[in-house]
Parts: sequence; C-alpha cells; structure tokens
Amino acid sequence: MVRVSFERLNEGIRFTAFCEEADKSNSPKFGGHRDFQYKFSKGTEFPDTHPDRLALVAILNTLPFAGERLHIGWPVSERFLEATKLISRVKVVSEQGTQTPMDRSTSGTHALSFSGGADSVATLTVMPPATESVFMLRSRRNTRTLYDSDAALESCRKLKAMGFVVHIVESDFEYLRDPIGFPTDLSVATPAILLAESRGFESIAFGTILESAYGTSGKAYRNYVDSSHYRLWSRMFDAVGLGYSLPVAGVSEVGSSLICQETPLGRFHQSCIRGKWGKPCKNCWKCFRKSMLSAALKGETLPSATSEMMRSSKEVRKHLLENKPIKHEGVLTYALQRSEGGDEAVQALRNLTRVGSQQTGWMERWYPRSAELIDESYCEYTSNRLTEILGVMSQGNSGHLEAWSNPNDEQREERLAAFGASLDG
Repeated sequence: MVRVSFERLNEGIRFTAFCEEADKSNSPKFGGHRDFQYKFSKGTEFPDTHPDRLALVAILNTLPFAGERLHIGWPVSERFLEATKLISRVKVVSEQGTQTPMDRSTSGTHALSFSGGADSVATLTVMPPATESVFMLRSRRNTRTLYDSDAALESCRKLKAMGFVVHIVESDFEYLRDPIGFPTDLSVATPAILLAESRGFESIAFGTILESAYGTSGKAYRNYVDSSHYRLWSRMFDAVGLGYSLPVAGVSEVGSSLICQETPLGRFHQSCIRGKWGKPCKNCWKCFRKSMLSAALKGETLPSATSEMMRSSKEVRKHLLENKPIKHEGVLTYALQRSEGGDEAVQALRNLTRVGSQQTGWMERWYPRSAELIDESYCEYTSNRLTEILGVMSQGNSGHLEAWSNPNDEQREERLAAFGASLDG
C-alpha cells in the first residue's frame, strides 16, 4: 500500500508518500519515504484547496507506484471515491470522515496547463481571452539534467507583459521517479488543480494535440473518447468539479505550428526545453522535428543540420531507429513531402516514412469530431477560432486521418535497415 499525507507550508504544500515493502517489488522505481512539494510565489499563502482536489493531486503523482491499494490520509467525499473505482488495478481508500463534494464554479474562468511550447501557445490562442495559464516550474536538485526553464519562463514573462494572467508554481514531483520524470502524463496539471478553488477555474485545458489524442503518433488511429485514459481522467476531474478539456486535440502538430505562424501570440513560444530563449539546442528530437517542419511550411530546402543531427545526435538516432513507428512519424512524412534537398540519409528517411504513398494534407486542418473534447462552456468559441485559422477537415481528409495506420511489417523492417545503413555509410 502507498500512503499519502500532506502538510501546509507558509507559501506552499508538501505531500509525503510512504511505500510499503509489498509495493516496492511491484514498483521498483519508487520506494521508502518520499516527499514532493509545491511552492507558490514569495509572499503568497497557499490557497484554499478542497480535500478531493488534494486527493486528485496525490493520485496523479503516486498512482504508478501503488501495488493494490492507495491510502489517502484525509477524508474525501463519497463522490470522489466512487470515481476512483474506474482505476482498475488499484483500490483507493481514505481516512474516515464526511466530506461534501466540490461543485463546479460558474465564474467563466478557465485554466491552461502551460508549457511554453508551440502546442501550449496554440491552445491559448484559441481559448477565451480570460484564460489563465499555469506553468509548472521544475525544481532543480543536485542532479544532472538537460532541462532548461529559460525559454518557458521568458514565454511566461512575455505573455504577462501582454496582459495575460500567468501563474508560476514550482514543484519537484518528478523526483518521485527513478530515473526522474513525470509520474503520469497529467501530473503537470497538479499546480492548476491546487489553484482552481482560489481562482474559480471551471476547467483545466491541456495542449494535447491530434497525434497524441487520436493515436496518429503511433501505430493506428483510435477514438480517444473510447479510451480508458479519457474515461478515467475526465471522470476524476469531473468528480472534483473541474472540466477536462483538450481544445487542440483535433489539431496536428502541423496545425499547431500553423497557428503559431499565423497569429500574434505564436512568436511567444519555443519548443526546445534545453536551449535558452531564441537559442534552441539544435541537437534534440524536438529541434530535429521542428526544423524539418519549419522548412516545409516556409517552402525552404531542408537545412543541412537535418542530416547532421541524424548522424551525431544519440537522441535523434534513437527515435529514428528504435521507435516502431517513429514518434510523430506522420509529421515527418508531411515535412519530407513538402521540402527539397537532403543527402542519401534523408532520401532513405523519405522511403522509411512512406513519403510517396501517404496522404497528409489533413494535418493542416481542424478535425471537427474533436469538439466533443472541448469544454462545453467555450466549445463554440474555440471551434469558431479553429475554423477561422485552420479551416475544417473535409470528409475526405477526415477519412484519411481515420484510416491512418503504420504496421511494423517485413517491408518496414527492410526500409529501416536501409535507413540505418545510410546513417553509417
């Protein structure tokens, strides 16, 4: 059993998770006493937060480490406990006591879990003007890390200068894992959950794009609404009085780049999280992918750095050679179809990503089926914005999207082998 407790600090909150011996064998990346905290701006007292929302924060950060039971060390509502029953492998229990559930606010204010990258900025662009961004600043411990918060913090500063409300909350929850990393993909929203009551947030939005929501970053299209991920977390957020919203779930990475390219807010983003503002590292997977996509959208020849990164960057090589399919492979296909140039290795990559046989024009348009993933209170506003900026996928385009598949068959293995040889030749 994993047991979680918390204590309020002057300017934040600290959670402590204790993992019993039985869970250590099930979850080797977590064990013993662990604590994680959230620090708010200096001089800012920790805001009132409903016990159910504190429990949701605890679950988002400790669920992967629980064997069979997760014990919340304070009383929560029956509605919340009922929602946790969708967690199939872990039973959530809490301290005895009566707790009234948290109802949804009607303030008209919504939160965006903000990262500073293209997808986050594109999301903010199509959300209502009163949207408040919440950026999770990753704490630095005595650990080597390639992450650099400079660009994201500069993005926050520029948005504030334009009159947007931006909250920066520091946390160290990624150190619960060994190696370090976010315990769940939605852990990044926990600062917004902690602020939700004091700010009156109706919902929390994420910059999840089409490749992630509908599976076109992987082997085949899926309808995200039917997924266990959506059923669980949409219900968990609803149980604590918050909407779970994905405004750009129907927008490809190509589309989010177009939004940033064609709207004023777009200049306030940087996808690379290793370089300084205006100076991306030009050595990571994001820099590789974004540089190719940028060349395609501008009608330019592929930069020579494309081949250089494929050969010299261990991270880029790993993504290209070991992931089957390549993460966001469709985006690479789109970029390689629309840009000239490149050496033998680039030509082999074109062959690997099936440049000659894939339809990718749908990536420039908005997938209207995704409207069901946008919070109902501003769905019409955001749908209109997306239609205005990108246009709507035709029935044919939607068909190409829904037919997306990327089988790992014998032919692909042959193309992959030829691509690997071209890198080492």
